[in-house]
Amino acid sequence: MSDLWFSIVPDPIVKMLPALSLVIIGYLVEKQFVGRISTFANTLAINLYAILLVNPATWFVWYANIGFLMGIVGLVAYGGGTSLSQIYYKISWAYCSIVVGLLILLVH
Repeated sequence: MSDLWFSIVPDPIVKMLPALSLVIIGYLVEKQFVGRISTFANTLAINLYAILLVNPATWFVWYANIGFLMGIVGLVAYGGGTSLSQIYYKISWAYCSIVVGLLILLVH
């Protein structure tokens, strides 16, 4: 492992890379639209992060739980080739990559 060039990156930065990558992806990709699969992936990320927290705040647990439902609905709709209502897509902005990445960075 020590032969990897990536190993020269300081440990605190390495620990922030998953969240930073979400912010960068969100900035570059989700400028106008948050798709169902992006919503699913982002809600999985926030839920996996919530599981790692020792004592997450109640609002964070609610955010993650609602997101999990949004993600499942989006995945099922995508798999079935079904479009969802505008309300779903508006709410999905709360689970875009930038928001999820920043929350992970801030809650950490």
